[in-house]
Amino acid sequence: MHLPVALNMTGCSALIIGEGVAAADKAAYLADFGVQTVVLVAPDVDVAPSIQDLADNAQISVRRSTYEAALLDGYSLIIIATGDSAQDRSIATDARRCGAIVNVVDDPDVCDVFATAYVKRGPVSIAVSTGGRSPAFAAALRENLDRMLSTEIDAQLRQYVVWRDHVKDLVPSPSAREQLWRELRGAGLYDVFLRDGAHVASRLVDEAIARHAGRGPGGK
Repeated sequence: MHLPVALNMTGCSALIIGEGVAAADKAAYLADFGVQTVVLVAPDVDVAPSIQDLADNAQISVRRSTYEAALLDGYSLIIIATGDSAQDRSIATDARRCGAIVNVVDDPDVCDVFATAYVKRGPVSIAVSTGGRSPAFAAALRENLDRMLSTEIDAQLRQYVVWRDHVKDLVPSPSAREQLWRELRGAGLYDVFLRDGAHVASRLVDEAIARHAGRGPGGK
């Protein structure tokens, strides 16, 4: 059973162990989501060019070292991608002793979390996961979503934030606000927004606010 969640990495650090393409992909993944402290540990050999590019742009730090358990201390998330399955599993055991969340590339049976395929438009991200069963299918589905999704999603999000703030100001009851948004979804607010624009869609929001503004904590 795998629960899809968004992991809050604010103030947290991540460690990647490995130097190849898989490690580079995970480093780019963390950098794309703005994880501020990402350290990649690799032996004193040439790392993948994309890793070096991230390091040159100060998006990650590269530490030249052979593996030892002491390197794991202090990290919230540890990604293991040495390419040696036995070594990966041994490091995963060490990482769990440190209390870290663990991802082992291409070994879902020992993962706490999976790095999903995703589509990103500004602050909006849509993740695709098969629970580790087929990364290739997840990647194919991600590419299909990328072609389908509008480039205007960021602007649409900003409009929803405006509506959310307006609703919070005028509808004090959390339960009433929850009901309001359920009704607006049922009324096709997003479809109206796409078809007729923000001005027309805002009328639906205002009408819903008028119905719910006076409701108390019990929704009445």
